[in-house]
Amino acid sequence: MMSKIGLGCGVFSGAYGPAPQEAVEDTMRTALSSGITLFDTSPYYNDSEIKLGAALLALQTEFPRSTYKICTKLGRYGLHRADFDYSAERVVASVHKSMQRLHLDYLDIVLCHDVEFVDIDKVVDVTLPKLFKLKQQGLVRQVGISGYPLDVLLRIAQIQHQRGCPLDVCLSYCNFNLHCQLLSTYIPLLRDAGVKTIISASPLSMGLLSQDTTPEWHPASPELKAAVTQCAELVNTYTKQSGSNREISLAKIAESFAFSLAEADIHLFGAKTSNEVSCALEAFLRAQKLQLASGGKYDDADLQQLYEKIQRILEPFAKYTWPSPPPDV
Repeated sequence: MMSKIGLGCGVFSGAYGPAPQEAVEDTMRTALSSGITLFDTSPYYNDSEIKLGAALLALQTEFPRSTYKICTKLGRYGLHRADFDYSAERVVASVHKSMQRLHLDYLDIVLCHDVEFVDIDKVVDVTLPKLFKLKQQGLVRQVGISGYPLDVLLRIAQIQHQRGCPLDVCLSYCNFNLHCQLLSTYIPLLRDAGVKTIISASPLSMGLLSQDTTPEWHPASPELKAAVTQCAELVNTYTKQSGSNREISLAKIAESFAFSLAEADIHLFGAKTSNEVSCALEAFLRAQKLQLASGGKYDDADLQQLYEKIQRILEPFAKYTWPSPPPDV
């Protein structure tokens, strides 16, 4: 059984700061000890699979294979369209390469990575049929897709459903958070298309809502970035003026909101340290109590007022999405 919250291991790639192997092992030990059972990675995430595999190998006495599930991806191997390979031959090679890197003899979930970069016909006529064959052979337990534009994810899910071969898993990222709530309207449609497991990833919108400096590569518009900066400044002012011992940050507010989407089967977050794992778990538990996504409120009136101010600032972006693929790819 998969936990309701999973660890996104893309952060092990170094894209969000250094992630030495020792820290990866500590992070994995904390996650597994805390009951997290799903770990997501990809060949696209630099050496994430390698580091994750090495950590699992080092921890195998404490946490045998039966205690966790691995989700990896295939099809995307670089930044540009030329770095995508959705051929049947690469499907087989990629699955075997991932098993080698992860030191596993089967993969729990394999997703077609960033399907919006590839013609839908190629996805449904070549890549997914080959993946489902590997599922029949036992090398893969569940098959699915990942991507950003929800309309593309839904269209592929509908085609698979019409063909009598529905997707096991659909992973959507950055589509349910403080600045965007589109996923909630698509979940019933994905269910109607037979998708069994829906994963909502990146509650902090790839670091945009972390209150730290937004990564230079982040695709959000300047207007959204400016609005988020305004929210972060509000939070800073609140913490200075409140005199409260409670540690409040934009990231904590963001996670409390995103993790309260009950309709999602699994929430995926990134963490490259044990402390980040513990903080995310605390946020997840807090989110189940607050239920902000369904109209719940903070007990503290001042904190609730701060949350409402943030909502008002970000409300104009509730249906905004950045282009994916981006124009320069």
